[in-house]
Amino acid sequence: MTEHDVSPIFDGIDIVNTIARRGETDAAEEFLTNVSPRVTARYERYFARLRDGHHLKSPEHMAHIKQVRDPHDKGAEVHELKVHMDGGYRLYVVRFEGRWYATHGVRKGSDRAVPKEARKAFAIFWGD
Repeated sequence: MTEHDVSPIFDGIDIVNTIARRGETDAAEEFLTNVSPRVTARYERYFARLRDGHHLKSPEHMAHIKQVRDPHDKGAEVHELKVHMDGGYRLYVVRFEGRWYATHGVRKGSDRAVPKEARKAFAIFWGD
């Protein structure tokens, strides 16, 4: 893993974070700053559930992207957090060693774009 800046979402708790390559823009933080307050509030509720050790069980809110595997084969997984308001948004998070790392977000696109976004999440996370 290359050098990264990891920013906890909740003060003093390192379970849910944003992550960016050192010296680059934190794409997840920028995404969350630029969506509507309602969308941000929904993501904050999702983060609180993850912080408290709960998965979002509904595939309408969270999906494990199984078709894209960890390129370093270390057990990391990419998940997509979905918000359907305002046309739809997707936030990509990597789960690794019991922690969650938000890498970037996008407006909802086609289902065919999901694997590309999952690979991008791994590239940000691993620094590739």
